[in-house]
Parts: sequence; C-alpha cells; structure tokens
Amino acid sequence: MISLIVFLALMAGGLAIIATARSLVRVIIGAEALTLAAIYAGTIAGSLSMVAVAAAAGVIETVMLVATLFKLAKGGHV
Repeated sequence: MISLIVFLALMAGGLAIIATARSLVRVIIGAEALTLAAIYAGTIAGSLSMVAVAAAAGVIETVMLVATLFKLAKGGHV
C-alpha cells in the first residue's frame, strides 16, 4: 500500500510540475519526475524490461534537458 502511495505521489508531483510550468526546462523536470515514477513502478512490479524502458526514456529526457539549457544559455536567457 505504501508503494502505491509513493507511486501516486510521484505521478501527481510530476504532472503538477508540468501543469504549472512556465518554461520548457520545468516541463522537462516534470517529465523526469514522471520517469522516476515509472522506474519505481517497474521496480515494485519486478519487471526488468519496464525498468529498462523507463531508464532509457530518462536518459533521453536528460539529454533534452541539457540541450535546452545549452540553447537558453547561448541565447542569454540563463
């Protein structure tokens, strides 16, 4: 039961970050929180393939975050 509450809290937190985001960076941070929730759910379910897919998505989102920050810094916004 505790794992379900933690999973739902991670999902709700990620969605709240995305819903209130005023910049692309915050949207990506919210997506990272959702990825953590997916990794947590896969771990609790014992599904190695689900954890692997969620981790791969997390890597892609991290690359997007770095690219976005680089582009914003290059434009003088950061």
